Amino acid sequence: MDFQSKLATWIGDTVQVVTTYQVTTGVLVGVTDTTATIRTASAPGYGSGQDVIYQLDRIIYVRGE
Repeated sequence: MDFQSKLATWIGDTVQVVTTYQVTTGVLVGVTDTTATIRTASAPGYGSGQDVIYQLDRIIYVRGE
């Protein structure tokens, strides 16, 4: 199973994505051939969460929570 296929099994789950520059926690909402989309939580009073799109080759690792 390749990285993209493994990520796809976690769609709908809360994950932590680590890149060289940041760590983001949210719900994995989509995976394509080249990207993963994470929906992050919003700060109270600031509306809905935000979708963050990462290129798969920029992700160091992903941890399920």
